[in-house]
Amino acid sequence: MSQSEKTQVLIVDDSTTIRNVIAKHLGESFVTIHASDGEEAWQQIQSNNAISLVFADLHMPVMNGMMLLKQIRESDCEYISNLPVIMITGHEDSDAAKQASYNMGATDFISKPFSALDIISRAGSYAKLNQKIATLEQNVTHDGLTELLNKQGLQELGEKAIAGAHRHQFELSILTMQIADIDGVLSKYGKKITEQIIVSVANSLKKTLRQEDVLAHLGSGRFVLLLPMTKAFRAHIVGLRFQKTIDNLAFQTDDEIIRIQLASGLNSTEGYNEHLTFAELSLQAEKALEASLQDRASKIVRHDETLIGEEDSEKHSESSELETQESIGKELAADLQKLDTAVFNRYMSAIMTGEFEKIPVQDVENMIEPLESFLKYAYNQLQTELENYKKKT
Repeated sequence: MSQSEKTQVLIVDDSTTIRNVIAKHLGESFVTIHASDGEEAWQQIQSNNAISLVFADLHMPVMNGMMLLKQIRESDCEYISNLPVIMITGHEDSDAAKQASYNMGATDFISKPFSALDIISRAGSYAKLNQKIATLEQNVTHDGLTELLNKQGLQELGEKAIAGAHRHQFELSILTMQIADIDGVLSKYGKKITEQIIVSVANSLKKTLRQEDVLAHLGSGRFVLLLPMTKAFRAHIVGLRFQKTIDNLAFQTDDEIIRIQLASGLNSTEGYNEHLTFAELSLQAEKALEASLQDRASKIVRHDETLIGEEDSEKHSESSELETQESIGKELAADLQKLDTAVFNRYMSAIMTGEFEKIPVQDVENMIEPLESFLKYAYNQLQTELENYKKKT
């Protein structure tokens, strides 16, 4: 068995001797990771998702076993919160302390002094059980074709994401995307080629994700992207980047080259006074997607755009344009104040010449914000020009 295939066990005890004894009992069938207190162990758990089992002493400095157990069970990460934790107790520990650990979610207990059989039997049974559960959960929450989240997995993470957005007061945007005319591709080229196209699209989208983004495949070439801490305008830019990526894909068959496009519906918590549920956010994005599929000239449709009826669109455009421009102007002015004008101009020169490294890391965010405001302004101006052109023609 290779090192990567072995079960990883975290041993947490302030006694080096105890840690070494447990590691010796586990032998070469396990990879053991050591931590001298609960705080160090918590860092290990957060950074290593291959840990399948934890042995933790009840009494330790800095963060004791009970506190570590509480951190694990209350984790927002489902994998961490379900980790088997075996508490190591001593003769001095009362039944009340053990009961409290059990109530907190301890998986099992071993008492000092312990034998090799105590360690090996628990490590073998609980680690295998945890891996089996993780595999089953992966099968239930992930799409077998693309290995992305499926509908159930998206629902679970989406509800956590929107709860976090409400709790911490940041924006959450959602892009629902569909390979246009996927039914026509299936009818003309068959299931095998259609699935190859879907997998290729999934892989292309995955390459452009941030670590915090969540991508799912709901079947039949429909993808959903969750963008935490992302306003609608930035989500729109992400959507355009995705569409450009997919537009550049080409699939060679025996007789021809197949090219595809993405239609996209966008929705965001931005601008809502009430707290949306994830189901409501998703449904609104779906409606926006349907509008995009019906009008292929509009590759990305925002949900708030679908709320305006055709007879009201001209009135809405005229009444809101001045408000929009005024709002963007104020936002741009506020952003520019964050940087000295001379410094801002110097950074802009660096951007124009492609010398991006001249902009210090700490000022990058301050440059993004005013530029984002300008792009929003430019987008609205171009949309206005496009509408005027349509009316003339």
